[in-house]
Amino acid sequence: MRLLADLLATLRRLARAPAFPAAAIAMLALGIGLTVAMVCTVDGVLLRGLPVPDGERLVAVVADNPAQRVARAQLTVAEAEQLVAGTPGFESLGYFQWTGVNVLDGGHAREIPAQFVGTGFFASLGAAPLLGRVPSDADVRAGLPLAVLSHQEWQRSFGGDPAVIGRRLETIGHAPLEIVGVMPPSIEAITGDAGLWTALLPSELPQDAARRLDLRILQVIGRLRADTSTAQADAALAARLAALREAHGLRDGDGWRLRARSQLDLLVGGARGALWGAFALACMVLLIACANVAILLDARQAARRRELAVMQALGASRDRLRGQLVLELCLLGAIALALGVGLAHAGIALLRGLAEGSVPRVDGIVMDWRVFAIAAVLGLAAPLCAVLGGSLRLPGAPAEAVRGGGKGVVGGARPQRLLPAAAMALSTASLVAALGFGLGLWRLQRVDPGFRAEAVHALTLFRESLGTDSGASGPPEWTRFSDDLLQRLAALPGAEGVALTTVAPLAQIGGASANVHASGRDDDVPVQAAVRRVSPGYHALLGVPLLAGRDFAADDRAGAEPVAIINRALARRLFGDASPLNRTIDLPLARSGRSSCRIVGVVEDIRNDGLRAAPAPEVLVPFAQAPRVAMTFLLRSRPGLQGIDAAMAQALWSVDPRQSVTRQFGLDERLAAELRPARFFARVVGAFAFAALLLAVLGVYAVASLQQRRRVAEFGLRLAVGATPARLARTILRDSLLVSAVGIGAGLALAAAGARLLGPLRAVGDVDLPFALSLGLGAMGLAAALAALLPALRAARVPPMEALRDR
Repeated sequence: MRLLADLLATLRRLARAPAFPAAAIAMLALGIGLTVAMVCTVDGVLLRGLPVPDGERLVAVVADNPAQRVARAQLTVAEAEQLVAGTPGFESLGYFQWTGVNVLDGGHAREIPAQFVGTGFFASLGAAPLLGRVPSDADVRAGLPLAVLSHQEWQRSFGGDPAVIGRRLETIGHAPLEIVGVMPPSIEAITGDAGLWTALLPSELPQDAARRLDLRILQVIGRLRADTSTAQADAALAARLAALREAHGLRDGDGWRLRARSQLDLLVGGARGALWGAFALACMVLLIACANVAILLDARQAARRRELAVMQALGASRDRLRGQLVLELCLLGAIALALGVGLAHAGIALLRGLAEGSVPRVDGIVMDWRVFAIAAVLGLAAPLCAVLGGSLRLPGAPAEAVRGGGKGVVGGARPQRLLPAAAMALSTASLVAALGFGLGLWRLQRVDPGFRAEAVHALTLFRESLGTDSGASGPPEWTRFSDDLLQRLAALPGAEGVALTTVAPLAQIGGASANVHASGRDDDVPVQAAVRRVSPGYHALLGVPLLAGRDFAADDRAGAEPVAIINRALARRLFGDASPLNRTIDLPLARSGRSSCRIVGVVEDIRNDGLRAAPAPEVLVPFAQAPRVAMTFLLRSRPGLQGIDAAMAQALWSVDPRQSVTRQFGLDERLAAELRPARFFARVVGAFAFAALLLAVLGVYAVASLQQRRRVAEFGLRLAVGATPARLARTILRDSLLVSAVGIGAGLALAAAGARLLGPLRAVGDVDLPFALSLGLGAMGLAAALAALLPALRAARVPPMEALRDR
């Protein structure tokens, strides 16, 4: 009953002065809400393990070549098979290749994204099927036509029918596949948009030694032993690579190395540093809110100094008064906690919407009991901050307190003067981080990709043995099909140009890379370069300048002299300043052995690896001389033309109604996707920095106002004896700006140090840190001056009679 009575008395006391509890609760709720939302984000994206048993031991094996500035490349067939045959330190290793399986759907062909897998894949993945089973290594080795469906494809094609096991999936161009299992939806975070898994037949891989050693077309997944570290795994991979080189008589100085990379690290990518940086900014907002609440609590104690002294004089013990104050603080914290959790819930929904397509594992951003526990701890931050800030200080002798009236301690106590300085420091660091993100995004948006993406539409497909009556498929049929479709696309209304490539700019589907050997060089060290097959007019369609030589012509076809065009980066790597025209390079283009191609042109670089990456070496050959099943048809239309994607699909089906579309997109969409993560983090960090700046400015204003109020008597007397109002205003401004200057200086130092530790300034590209610091200094200085200006002007207008009454 006594606790209930104290609680009701506390509520009545707070209701008598609603401005204080409203301000304290609002600031704490904002800090708690932002922090809890970022706790959920960091937990869901970074901290939660992969949804498979012992997910921390799941790795991807990638190929790096620092000398050629190549990272995270795929493996060659020879490398993958060497590792799968047995590598110490791994429980299992398996390789796979992305492809597609065509099925009939609604009268037209539809492609299901698929992973064709080798032995060891399912054991390495370690995920138990939701229904049925996964093929054994013996099944995969025998090439049995078995399929495992993803949960999404199971729902789409079979409506989630649990009796799907044992049914056959009728495909186009392949044997029917018997469905033996369905995977759970949780593994989509690892496997991406794969719709099914089936065996990768050895006959579908290159058979000649040159292509097996040069073409990097396979991805490798592995599971480490429990007692194996990543460093030990890398050493084992190096030993297996050395054995492969020795077996084939390869030189050991080509710069390639194999590394085991955590699947979670690869999945999260560059978002890790940016997310931790955003989390740190959210924590800064909470700390600033706590500092401001401590200032407000101290001011409230100063205002109640006479009331507390009277209560002591009437017999209330100091423990009793301290208990009432603690109850008041806990009540404020509890209300702020409830509002903060509600704000966090709304913030999470907003974050998930903004992060879709920008941050991986968005579905994992949820609130659970752990988050509520963290929120409860954060709800106690305000009382703890108040205690540490000295706001539970009770008056001394009652008579002295009554004589002291309402004089506070904010202006004279060092801890209370440090609180607004600390808030300004944290706000400055937050603002500099936000400016860094903004500058990085601004620069990224102005990076020239090297091609014109406006109004260019892409249609990607994989041509299989499904378009001819005889079922025959191969280079001649691929060339005939591509020629027919190019003619149909060029005849579409509004089409201004068409071209063909095996892989579109800024895309990975259909991509391939190989070692390029050049004749006439002093050394025989190959250069790793991306290989594209393109049609004549490809560079003209994209607006890529021809620097030397000629473009491909219509007569660069099978039977003619093999020719190639290289980009500036490859020309510089292979020939330095010498002209590459009419020199020859060797490429693994043929089904067996390598082809010697004469260089007929040099084109400007394209940033095909992303706007943040430097242009990579690239070689282009005529599609008609080295056709492939991977085809991307590009069409430039009139700006603003509607329905072009549907028209392109209809043109395809007019050539072959059984050919499926792998993907359709606009090149401007690919550019927008490159900028999407940067925009997301810039918005989030900008919002946090704005909240921090607002709270810090409120803190400066509160301290300046309290100083002005505490010194009302002094200012009134000084005005009465001849002091000018301007001088009094300068006094308040000087004191406030001195505290702010200390905080801003500390914040700039914190931002400069944290730029390397947290990485927020580098998340979207290189940023001029001194420039960001200068902008932060100017913005914070202006904000601090404006915050202190109103109390300074108020101090200059203190009437002398009010000063006498205050005494």
